[in-house]
Amino acid sequence: MTYVCKWLAIIRQDKGAALVTVLLLVSVMAVGAVVTFEALGYSVKRGTARKLYDQARFYALGGEQLALSVSEKIRKSGARLTKPQAVSYPIANGRIDGVIRDISNCLNVNSLITAGDLSTFHAQPEMVLQYRRLLSLLGISDSAAQQLSATLVDWLDSDNRPSPFGAEDYDYAALPSPYRTANGLIVDISELHLIRGYDPETVELVRPYLCVGLGSVVPQLNVNTLGVEHAPLFASLFTGDFTVSQATELIASRPAKGYQDIADFWQERIFSGKTIEQTVREKTSVKASLFESRIRVEYYEAVSHLKSTIYVGTDNRSQLLSHHFGVVQ
Repeated sequence: MTYVCKWLAIIRQDKGAALVTVLLLVSVMAVGAVVTFEALGYSVKRGTARKLYDQARFYALGGEQLALSVSEKIRKSGARLTKPQAVSYPIANGRIDGVIRDISNCLNVNSLITAGDLSTFHAQPEMVLQYRRLLSLLGISDSAAQQLSATLVDWLDSDNRPSPFGAEDYDYAALPSPYRTANGLIVDISELHLIRGYDPETVELVRPYLCVGLGSVVPQLNVNTLGVEHAPLFASLFTGDFTVSQATELIASRPAKGYQDIADFWQERIFSGKTIEQTVREKTSVKASLFESRIRVEYYEAVSHLKSTIYVGTDNRSQLLSHHFGVVQ
């Protein structure tokens, strides 16, 4: 009898352990199911959000194509963009907002070099001198202007021979985080931060007057949209005694409707008695050649920003120079 009671006790203990085991397994399976469903839900949400953002980007690219077309029309008609032109289009479950503005009044940093044989680049002396004049007119000392011009040219040109006061590969290789010069065209003006001598304060000073144009093409200043803030840039065209004050006076006295022809501009009284070289005249126009478009797309909860730089040549055909997705400042 005692033996039977012992076995019954063992069986009861086994049943308790089995129950605990089953409950533990059920708990683990429940937790696993919750985790799996949460992961599945997150994956679905992420996939849906990805589709929304992709669609918003496609809408932005469509707006960019419209900006290319509008740029051509502005160039062809000679319309003046004295302030940014804004457009807005409703779309299903969202909207497209765009702004296009004339940014022709700048100096293309890539114009400091010119292409040679075998896809090489070397300095373009005339533009280097203009750049040095611009730096001087902005209050930079002659020695610093010479150094900044030299380091920029060395960054762009194809050889590894440093200019006087310049810097080439081995100068940058000696830095704590070494790198090499571009030995070619700059693709974004932010590259200035990598060049010797271009500290944040200097970049902040010169950046409003610089741009990245089509190759080493020298963009024509649009005399119909020059602002008084562009006076140093316009004055830098001249090798003589044309001052920033004179440039400011000229811009401030521009006819309300602008100039119909560039010849009318050069007939202004302030140029009386001055010999204006043809190379200087060729750097001006009454039409825009460089544009910037900024597009913002809202589609459901997705928002996409696209900033584009557009060049329109004398043939009135537009070319996309660059574009960047992301938050536009």
